[in-house]
Amino acid sequence: MDSSRSAWSMVTPMLLFSCFCLLVGDILFGYDTGSFGGILANPISIISCQTIYAETREYSIDSLHTSLLTSLAFIGKFVGCLFAGPAIENYGHRMVFFGLSIISVIGIIIEMTSAGSKSGSGRIVQFIVGRIVVYISVGLVEVNVTIYQSEIVPAFFRGFVVLSLQLFLTVGSILASVLNKVFSTSTDSVGWKTITGIQFVFPVLIVVFTFFIPTSPRWLLSKDRNEEAVISLRRLRPKVDTTNGNCEAEISSIRESLQQDVHKTSWFDLIRGTNLRRTMIVIVYYFFQQATGQVFVSTYSVVFYKTNGYAEDAFTYSLMTSCLGFLAVLPAMYTVDRLGRRSSLMISFFLQTLWLFILSGIGDKGDKSSAEKNAVVAVFMLFSVSYNMGGASIPYLIGAEVPNAAVREKTQAIGTSWNVLWAFVTNFALPYMINSIHFGVGWVFGSLALLGLLFTFFFLPETKGRSLEDIDAVFSVPFSPFRSSNPEVAWRCRPIEGKPHFHESI
Repeated sequence: MDSSRSAWSMVTPMLLFSCFCLLVGDILFGYDTGSFGGILANPISIISCQTIYAETREYSIDSLHTSLLTSLAFIGKFVGCLFAGPAIENYGHRMVFFGLSIISVIGIIIEMTSAGSKSGSGRIVQFIVGRIVVYISVGLVEVNVTIYQSEIVPAFFRGFVVLSLQLFLTVGSILASVLNKVFSTSTDSVGWKTITGIQFVFPVLIVVFTFFIPTSPRWLLSKDRNEEAVISLRRLRPKVDTTNGNCEAEISSIRESLQQDVHKTSWFDLIRGTNLRRTMIVIVYYFFQQATGQVFVSTYSVVFYKTNGYAEDAFTYSLMTSCLGFLAVLPAMYTVDRLGRRSSLMISFFLQTLWLFILSGIGDKGDKSSAEKNAVVAVFMLFSVSYNMGGASIPYLIGAEVPNAAVREKTQAIGTSWNVLWAFVTNFALPYMINSIHFGVGWVFGSLALLGLLFTFFFLPETKGRSLEDIDAVFSVPFSPFRSSNPEVAWRCRPIEGKPHFHESI
């Protein structure tokens, strides 16, 4: 095998910028989720349902309205995810980035104008509408960023780049946790309006960054704009490749490998041939992403701590949990391209199961000692670490790389929409579950994490290091976890995936 140039030589400043700059959209999602958790935990919130409890004379949000406030926003995300696929196919990634930024700004304005300056003056319906609109942009971001990244990044570090989505989500959550802590004692509208208004920064940055990124060469090929695809690729490749004709060769190689899959096809093709298995894998992992208890960490951590005897340190613990989750993503971004998707997911699901079962076992005890209370907090944080190690982010990677090119956007749209439906279910149900079975929710979510482990072992083939086009060959044969792949069997890595000088024979 001739390897006159290293794979890393294909990484240019423009490629790195294009891969990471638009992840500020994911900061918006993490920030909104985390900041709203703080608003829910503040009994004097200006957007409360105006229910006054006689004993305390304070405004409070009951379980029904808490569920509505958190879950109805996912209607917007469902719409955004579902329409993201067709929007990207027709208008391209860059136009979708512009559009979602405008939608986000409109939603934030609706949120901030939903209340006056007096306690109990909040128009809760308007605030919910604002959250729904903001979450339309969140859904568009979730699909658009992952697909764009997967189509421009070399195969050898595609996992690293796509998993960075979870890193930026966690950054947003940490920022929200800090501001929640700062304004946790606020008695007027300044606190929540400041926290909400900061969201304006993210769509503005998206608009600015979008002017500088190139259009995806693969998307241009789907529109038969071959010359423009070459020009776009030249912006992502090193200068030497723009002068020696490598970019033209790469575009020709991709088009030849895709053959009949160059152009986008209908929704029906999601369930035709090998696409059925690929679509089902994407859908299942987006289900597990929501069904293993992530809402515990993302939205209800402060509420959970406060309702289980940790009120004094609830905001501090939530911030610590967010920081630990952030640290867990960093090694995960590396190991997903070294250990692979299968091993990373199985480790994550196993640890999630372990911590959730321990959480329930200790938490259900009536009189807990100081050590046992500390253990509950520690296990809760360890669950966050384990979830962010794989179960949180790898579903985005699977959704971006497993589908066939002809239906990639549609598959990701269906998968993320399905994900949103379960996010709605878990966000709506969890307040009632916490009130009724308390720590017993760990038995429920832990069992689902165990199912995720089993599904990964029996049904998920390994795709690390494969170009997007070569993944088609992975799914052309049945998968068996008991049949080891032959390490001597190689495949031709196409230039677009960052290995232009590798020529391997089968």
